[in-house]
Amino acid sequence: MTGRWWLGREIVVAGCFIFLLGVTWFRLFEKQVLEHQQYQEASKSQSTSTQFEPAARGRIFLTDRSGELHPVAFSLWRYELLVSPRQVKNKTRLAKELSDSLPNLKKDEVLALINNDKVYIPPLMKNIEEESAHRLLEKNLAGVFLSPQLVRYYPEGAAILSQTLGFVGADSQGKYGLEAAFNESLRGQSGNAAVKKDSFGRLIDVLASSAPLPGADLVLTIDYNLQFQVETKLQEAIATYQADRGTIVVLDPTNGAVLALASAPSFDPNKFFELSGDQQRLFLNPATSEVYEPGSVFKPLTMAAALDAQVVTPETTNIFGQSVTVGGYQIFNAEKKVYGRQNMSQVLENSDNVAMTWVASLLGSERQRDYLTKFGFGQKTKIDLAGEITGRLPAVKDWNDLLRSTAAFGQGISMTPIQLASSYATLVNGGRLTRPHLLKELRGGETRPEPANPATGEQVIKPETSLIIRTMLQGVVERGHGKRAAIKGVTVGGKTGTAEVPNPAGGYFEDRHNGTFTGFFPVENPKFVMLVKLDNPKTVKFAESSAAPTFAAIGEWMATYYQLR
Repeated sequence: MTGRWWLGREIVVAGCFIFLLGVTWFRLFEKQVLEHQQYQEASKSQSTSTQFEPAARGRIFLTDRSGELHPVAFSLWRYELLVSPRQVKNKTRLAKELSDSLPNLKKDEVLALINNDKVYIPPLMKNIEEESAHRLLEKNLAGVFLSPQLVRYYPEGAAILSQTLGFVGADSQGKYGLEAAFNESLRGQSGNAAVKKDSFGRLIDVLASSAPLPGADLVLTIDYNLQFQVETKLQEAIATYQADRGTIVVLDPTNGAVLALASAPSFDPNKFFELSGDQQRLFLNPATSEVYEPGSVFKPLTMAAALDAQVVTPETTNIFGQSVTVGGYQIFNAEKKVYGRQNMSQVLENSDNVAMTWVASLLGSERQRDYLTKFGFGQKTKIDLAGEITGRLPAVKDWNDLLRSTAAFGQGISMTPIQLASSYATLVNGGRLTRPHLLKELRGGETRPEPANPATGEQVIKPETSLIIRTMLQGVVERGHGKRAAIKGVTVGGKTGTAEVPNPAGGYFEDRHNGTFTGFFPVENPKFVMLVKLDNPKTVKFAESSAAPTFAAIGEWMATYYQLR
């Protein structure tokens, strides 16, 4: 009985052993054969990794008359200082070493941060320049690491062109302006390397790699020296006339090239992160992203349409009073002046609202709006900047007699400064529509934007109409309200505009206005169109005393710089 019991127990034990051995063999077979590929991939993922190397973002250059390039945006290597306290034996000594190498670091503050056994703490310092970083690396300090980063740098800061350039955000993507418009071309392609590491994370081998491809460089149409003068004169004008803001645009009317583009106040793109809330409106470029009702500076466009449609000539004469009633509303001349009998040239010289209402009635609502559409209003100019808006050109069904009348002298419709400047380019270049643009040349890089097509060739007004309106606008500067825009030794044409500012609650503010002068020179062969806009100047009442002399101050410098006399 006893022997049988022991025999049975041995059989059970042997059976269990054989079962466990079978399970073990099966699991080995499963891991080594059936799941071989899965574990091989897992092992590979633990021992290999991909490291990315950022591409240098393309530079942005201005030029000058000599052809010299002036960088206004480029990338720099900067470093973050990292410390692993667990790897530091003498923390007091390290704190002194770091404070000696980087004067902005205080020894006691560093010691307070590293005096622990943590593996990682937040960066002790950011934006360290290359020279300082290299000096620190040469000391070979245990537990000290420097993490390289490409940082966008704008050498001129807030001084010039910031709202046109935009900036690069924390995500390395272009924001606003040119940085956003040409982001794909500027950013390049990151490099990468597949590396193998041991179980301690140490590099064993580089399995494969591709070098980063730098972004393309932009060379702009903007002249560096002219841009500096425009920015300076704009700041002086805002201070002199106590204006809230200001914008200046300078174009080449033959092809739409932007030669200068300035707005103030602006911001420092190196410190864009310091702006918050409503301050971030400064990121927008007022020349392309904000609209206004321009006032009398718009009258030459209405007059040109009437001349082109042959409903008036420069010699057409009529008698005009101080006001006219249209649709139950009374329209007055500035300061309720009465000019009496005038021809069309005198209407522009005197900036007569009542007479312009009559000219618009001869042109007719449908034809008036059609010409304004051809000039580019109510649509984007397609300038190569991010954030452009269209302005307001009311629909045909809303184009009643009152709107036709007020639009004739630039009220009731709205536009961006770049639209108005571009329309003047068309006005004086022989009547051809041009597209304003800033890109002169794209150098290098793997991606390119659509080729610029600045001159569409579309004829908006006849060449002879363009010649006539140029002569009439020369008369405005020589005999009319534009006298203070004159440039010694150079023929100038242009028009002032003192416009009421719409009140969001309805009607117009009684104590606010915008002053604009848009002009061109030389009259016989226009090479430059310039728009000067000052928002709510407080020391003078009319644009002829603010925007016009600002135009002249810049024009005097340009006449010498471009050897016009």
